[in-house]
Amino acid sequence: MSASPSAPLIVMDGIVKTFVNAAGTFTALKGIHLTIQEGEFVSIVGKSGSGKSTLLNMLTGIDHPTEGRVLVDGVDVYAMSESQRSLWRGHNLGIVFQFFQLLPMLTLHENVMLPMDYAEQYAFEERPQRALELLKMVGLEKQAHKLPLAVSTGQ
Repeated sequence: MSASPSAPLIVMDGIVKTFVNAAGTFTALKGIHLTIQEGEFVSIVGKSGSGKSTLLNMLTGIDHPTEGRVLVDGVDVYAMSESQRSLWRGHNLGIVFQFFQLLPMLTLHENVMLPMDYAEQYAFEERPQRALELLKMVGLEKQAHKLPLAVSTGQ
């Protein structure tokens, strides 16, 4: 990503997220205004259920805000279609989930290669080696052949 030095890298403007269920309406986020410059280090902290994951889901285009807009490197995340957002995420973001978001019947190696098919970022023959490099970056290269359930969440 390459926002200009004066333009913010991330802008969340007036973000509201509500959920409706049988018990009624629950507001998870209300009036969030956040600006982050390129190179800034930011931590989102709070107790369980305070909206941290919901905020990150809005930022990454995984879930829609009820109100407000999200700009990342000048791109209005919610002006894109679902499929455009999916491609955008694959090309521009790296997301490490708290809990595995892996297909249980595929090895770690196969799970890492799978998004490469959708992003069309690497040639087919380059994908196995690139996936191993990525696993090595997070210390999991020796676990590459294992299924997700065989790997500790601490790993």
